[in-house]
Amino acid sequence: MQAPEPLTAQRSGGALARVSGGLSRLPERAPSARGQPPARTEHLQAVAPQRLPNRYRTERSGGVGLIRCVEAPTLVIRVERDRSVPAAHARAAPAGTIFLDGAAQGEPFTDPARAVYNLDHHEGCVRAFTLATCEQAMVLVRKRLDLGRRDWTVHANDADLDATLAIWVLLNHLRLAQDGELRAAILPLLRLEGAIDAWGLECRDLCGLSAQDLARADRQMALLRKRELDAKSRGRWDKIDLASFIADRLRDIDRMVYQAEDFVDAVDVQELARCELTGGSVAVVCRARTGIYEVERELRRYHGDRLGLIVLQKDERNYSIRQVDPCLPVGLDRVYERLNLIDPKSGGSAAADRWGGSSDIGGSPRESGTGLSPREIATACHDAHSRRLGTRVHALARGLFAPALLLPATWLLANSASASLGQPLVYLLGACLFALAGAGLLFAGHRRPGLYGLRSPHGLEGYAMLPIATGVGFALSYGTPGFVLPNLSLVAGLGLAVGAFGWELLFRGLVHGTLAYAHHIQVPGGRRFLSWPTLWSAALSASLCAALLI
Repeated sequence: MQAPEPLTAQRSGGALARVSGGLSRLPERAPSARGQPPARTEHLQAVAPQRLPNRYRTERSGGVGLIRCVEAPTLVIRVERDRSVPAAHARAAPAGTIFLDGAAQGEPFTDPARAVYNLDHHEGCVRAFTLATCEQAMVLVRKRLDLGRRDWTVHANDADLDATLAIWVLLNHLRLAQDGELRAAILPLLRLEGAIDAWGLECRDLCGLSAQDLARADRQMALLRKRELDAKSRGRWDKIDLASFIADRLRDIDRMVYQAEDFVDAVDVQELARCELTGGSVAVVCRARTGIYEVERELRRYHGDRLGLIVLQKDERNYSIRQVDPCLPVGLDRVYERLNLIDPKSGGSAAADRWGGSSDIGGSPRESGTGLSPREIATACHDAHSRRLGTRVHALARGLFAPALLLPATWLLANSASASLGQPLVYLLGACLFALAGAGLLFAGHRRPGLYGLRSPHGLEGYAMLPIATGVGFALSYGTPGFVLPNLSLVAGLGLAVGAFGWELLFRGLVHGTLAYAHHIQVPGGRRFLSWPTLWSAALSASLCAALLI
């Protein structure tokens, strides 16, 4: 399904609205009506507000106020009062960072190679010859800075009008890039703010606006600054929540430049999690009050051709999943497989209650729902597509950590038990290993039973290897030269009997399950192959066993 065309209005012919089968002209309104409804420009609160969608949401994380816009899911605005990072730290900021209007010390700069920008006009520049922060933000948008290609963190330390306008420009970058009339509606306000910031009120005529546009921008600015001036005059400015204050001003700006029909086809999609797949594609876990195909159309506006997978939350436990890009190298069957491995509510890939569906659309377990959070679902989608060497090396390192920790701990515990019980050390080692490996496996696998082999086998196929493995084990034990069992106490006999089980729990359970995070493994009903977790866990088990017997 194709993304919707941007909704625009002609200057002399009224607005256009989408209807089934194409575009239809809306009823005529005065030319250039966008941005200047007469009643609202005189006094914003004098008329009933338009029914525009609430696109801005605020939250707090670690005591810091955050602002998000549903139409700019890759941007998050961090508002920390009076915080300004040193110039050297700003230059070394993580990729995808934008500082606004004093949030970073030093001169304004752009670093496209590292995707770090400082939009400022205070230090290290001639203020009279430098654009205001809001104008610099518009330049970035007009120069086609791709704000949807990666995640961006925008830092602000105040709620003055310059910073607020810059935030509005960045959060509305998609509409501004596509809609020339929208740019024409907001630019007079940006230009007036820039002129006043650079030269003062007495030189505001240098902004180059017509008398009509200047008067309208003056009224808009007065309305936007009214609450700020009221709060400062009453001494409450230092106590207000800056993030909430900015979000309210963003909604006021929306009412100045948008009409209700601009959002006639808009779908309120709340992004819950997002992850990278392969080749620049993304998977989005989201929530909306509409179907998955309408959500796909809206998300294509935000992510374009990068949109690969959509996971739509229907309620807290039930999801639909759709592969949007048919050219992804990994299909939904691999995603289902990964989700079934890690979902504690799934019965497994061969069970009736599982993640599954067709090659392009499916869903979560029908009866129990899923036990995964949105972030865990996104991570599973990433893991199903990820083939990075670094991820596999990290998994191997974590797999080696389990025996490196548990084997010395087993030795220490068995030594202590031997002294207390008066039993030979060799017979207590097995019991201690079984206890520690079993506890470790239960701890690691209680949330991921499928990954660590803690589900019961499905059908006779799951038990097929049991008689073979048992027979081989007895044959090898019987053929071990010089192995004689003395008269054992009950404790020593049990310890020896469970030692082999403890060894298997450690290597076929903990080590194999840890490696399976980063590798494809066999599942019931799937194709037969020898997986890397099986090879590595078996090789590690055999190597350590041989080293102990030498």
